Amino acid sequence: MWGHHHNNPWLFKFFEETKDIDITEFLEESKKHSWQKENTHYTNPNVFKPFNEFDWVREKYNYANRVADHFGVNIVNESIFGGSLHRALRKSLKYIIEHSDEELSNTLFMIEIPPPGRQEMWFCDQNRYCNFTQRDDNFDFIKEDNFEFTREYYKRSFEFNIDVIEEFTKLYSLINLFKSKNINYIFIQTDMSRFQIINRNNTTKYLSFDKIKKIQNDINQHSIKFDDSYDVNHWFSIKKRATFKDDCPDVCFDGHNSIRGSRLISEEIINYIKNNF
Repeated sequence: MWGHHHNNPWLFKFFEETKDIDITEFLEESKKHSWQKENTHYTNPNVFKPFNEFDWVREKYNYANRVADHFGVNIVNESIFGGSLHRALRKSLKYIIEHSDEELSNTLFMIEIPPPGRQEMWFCDQNRYCNFTQRDDNFDFIKEDNFEFTREYYKRSFEFNIDVIEEFTKLYSLINLFKSKNINYIFIQTDMSRFQIINRNNTTKYLSFDKIKKIQNDINQHSIKFDDSYDVNHWFSIKKRATFKDDCPDVCFDGHNSIRGSRLISEEIINYIKNNF
């Protein structure tokens, strides 16, 4: 939803929406840098930052903003690259607490459910929540000693089965809060492997598999269905081949949805909203 690589000027030439954007100054600046040192692990060659002077492109062409533009409504996009479900729920609750029932009645919550295994943690010396995953990629610029602390956390306190159960309990709470306040909401699911992660024989102590399945069914009833699946990642990468890797041959190896992919996803969401609200 954030629009990973949508602000990457190396990739603009491949898409109708961005091919005419002037990147002359960027290309001149790039000559001063070594792409070997500044290359991201997704793109080659590249002098690229998560936030740059082309951030307006990402904000304009990610799929969430396309949906808002279509309906002519304001958007509050709280997403961030590598964000977790824990963060999405924290942000949603904050928004609900800070707004009146009248304002909430005029709001559609559109929540992308990211893959499991992601976390966030508050670090006092950085004065913010930091995002991280079980992988060793420090994508959120966490201070080195803090990042080492997150690695220790995964070693000592993280277990996929338990984390997924925690995610389902939080989703259950959020869904029932939506219902109690008559808030409109939809989910976009990005990973359908949660049931494969859960050990069916070891969930009774915290939450039974049947209860988890019931929560998932409730999520599905309020989710965008892409062809025969609710998994948007599978849909745009396998069915539509709309990743940056597909659309930017020999330049990008990234598997996130491309700018074209954002357009296709937004079209599916727009049709869903028209048919359900």
